[in-house]
Amino acid sequence: MKESEKQALFQEAETKAVNYFKEKYELNVVITSKELLPEMALDSIAMEGHVVEQEEQEFTISYDYTDKKIKNFGMSPAIKAAIIAKGYDPFAK
Repeated sequence: MKESEKQALFQEAETKAVNYFKEKYELNVVITSKELLPEMALDSIAMEGHVVEQEEQEFTISYDYTDKKIKNFGMSPAIKAAIIAKGYDPFAK
């Protein structure tokens, strides 16, 4: 994969992740790291981040760039509590 293609996928994944948290939980987040997972195993980008100005509210999330879907959301106890405090169930499908 060319570097320009990789950067375009990173931008797409970051935008999708930020929008996911905003739309689903009313949270503004920042992505702090992105990693393209080995293409032979998964068509995914793994990301880490936290809620804006709440660094203890950390999460991991992945984006499947073939299916164009958010997958595998992992959360710290602090972000879980923040989501619940807003009246959302972080485990609801």
